[in-house]
Amino acid sequence: MFTGIVEETGIITSKKKVNEGYRFRVKSKTIAKNLAKSDSVCINGVCHTVSSKSKSEFEFTSIHETLKKTNIGKLNIGNEVNLESSLTPTKKLGGHFVFGHIDDTGIVTSVKQITRRRRAKKSDNWEYRIKINKKHYPFVIYVGSIAVNGVSLTVAEIKKPKGNYFEIMVAIIPYTYNYTTFKNLKAGHRVNLEFDFLGKYVLNILTQSPRLKKLIKF
Repeated sequence: MFTGIVEETGIITSKKKVNEGYRFRVKSKTIAKNLAKSDSVCINGVCHTVSSKSKSEFEFTSIHETLKKTNIGKLNIGNEVNLESSLTPTKKLGGHFVFGHIDDTGIVTSVKQITRRRRAKKSDNWEYRIKINKKHYPFVIYVGSIAVNGVSLTVAEIKKPKGNYFEIMVAIIPYTYNYTTFKNLKAGHRVNLEFDFLGKYVLNILTQSPRLKKLIKF
């Protein structure tokens, strides 16, 4: 389990095709020092197991099932990735509970630097709009939590579905922009999405109960 608070970004230094999928090596300044073989680590929001490590690098294998559901397979040597070590009893929960189990990917439709209303000058904040399959619409709520590429964010805006998709907007503050891979995202890029697990469990319970189905219209 993770919190969605990215600790640092790492660099992909090796990508090798193996029977299971792809084996990656990541260079890291701080996280690699504290990792051990078999530890869990969050890579762009996806939980992986450390298969080997050195002082400054570690390896993980992304299997075919993960590659189908995430953007991990698109990573190449030199790409930057968001990193977070697993949650411990002494670690601050600064974001929300993130499992690293991706629900789906979304497409960035626009990246916009926010302008101040009075002076019309550029600010340091950014708006990202993301297109998501409409089947996930019930799992996203206004000012609710969502993990995008492993970053815990608040949903600032939701648009109703049009066709097969709906769109959300998330606001990125300067620190998040500068210290995660959000600074590299552009329109058309695919991002990993994990919806708030509490909301998913509640909705599942409500929709599975015949009695509640009669009381609540979905």
